[in-house]
Amino acid sequence: MKKIVVPVDFSEVSGFAAEFALQLAEKNDAEITFLNSVHFDYLTDYQFTSFISTQTLMDEVYDAMRVKIGEFVRKFDTKRRINTKISDTSLVQSIKDMVDHEHYDLVVIGTKGSSGLEEALIGSNTEKIVRHASCPVISIPGVVDATKVKRILVPVDIREIKASFLNQVASLQEQFDAKLEFLWVKTPHNIENEERVSQELGRVIEEHGISNFEFSTVRNVFPSDGILWHADDTNADMIAMPTHARRGISHWLSGSLTEDTVNHIDIPVWSLKMDKKEKSLSLRSIKEAYGKPEYKKIEVLTTD
Repeated sequence: MKKIVVPVDFSEVSGFAAEFALQLAEKNDAEITFLNSVHFDYLTDYQFTSFISTQTLMDEVYDAMRVKIGEFVRKFDTKRRINTKISDTSLVQSIKDMVDHEHYDLVVIGTKGSSGLEEALIGSNTEKIVRHASCPVISIPGVVDATKVKRILVPVDIREIKASFLNQVASLQEQFDAKLEFLWVKTPHNIENEERVSQELGRVIEEHGISNFEFSTVRNVFPSDGILWHADDTNADMIAMPTHARRGISHWLSGSLTEDTVNHIDIPVWSLKMDKKEKSLSLRSIKEAYGKPEYKKIEVLTTD
């Protein structure tokens, strides 16, 4: 991790995210930038009846935002240089551009803004950023001391474990020097043998450079409930999850487990968007549990 971007709307929760990001930047000697988006969808040559052009009005808005973001930066007691940026594109697009073209490799964002315009700038965009950012995103729900994140819960879908996710989790563990607990929420649909899955997955995790971890299994009808309850029971300091960026009807019908967790948890959630083209790791313990599907010809009954 070398470059961190923190969207700020000057709300209390964006201040929590900024403080957490600064602690992380100090620990990992990373560059940090506070980002504010000033974006309006109308033509800049439109004239108001007062004969003040929209461009003139926008210039005044930018000047005010420069002052405000400067005041925001001065609230933090740090010797680390804080870069600032005011973008004229949407917040989601601004972050996408910084990640894709300026090589930012972590986004730290508050899970909601306070109210009004602030809520529109941060709160409504958190889920979009989690779904679409091509780098890890840490969602911050309140005051969190980054130096005390020592136990990270990593829920996994045993059918959709990808190498890139495990590689990033290994990097996450190094950043926080934390112990990882991999969690499988076994629903009534899962018939796999818990002991065999645990042994095989443990070997796979070690192969990806992860140490100081354990593997747990809990039973619940709903994976999100199992995750939230287990995080509370074990006093986890952070949850790390992949997101699959479902869209449209698919997203509406099945939702996103990661986004659901982000919205209902009171500890930081680290998330990583998965590449849909990347194949999941093949676990033998899963294949053998289900075997080959049985095929039988159905005889059509007829009557004379």
